[in-house]
Amino acid sequence: MEDYRVLLLLRLSNGIELLSAAVLLVGFSKGMWGFLQHEWREMRHSGAMALEGISALRPMVGNYILLGLDFYIVSDILATMLHPEWHELISLAVIGLLRTVIGYFLGREIEKL
Repeated sequence: MEDYRVLLLLRLSNGIELLSAAVLLVGFSKGMWGFLQHEWREMRHSGAMALEGISALRPMVGNYILLGLDFYIVSDILATMLHPEWHELISLAVIGLLRTVIGYFLGREIEKL
């Protein structure tokens, strides 16, 4: 019975990690597509570069990054449940702290936009 729980946690952790990577890739793809559309319009219609369209992309991409980071934290917590040793717990704490700090400041920047 214990093996099934470990296998379930491992698969859940890997699945959530893949999901978070997919969220980041979707955000990147949407941001890149919006950027390319903006540049194409700028090249065709005017010689002056307007940054309004690009600055509108930042909150959208930032929200995808925040969601992806949150999913990665969940994945790390599940992975640590499989190996609850001190070095794993310290690693989780450091990674969680870094991702939380990045998420906090990214969230503040998004709110300003």
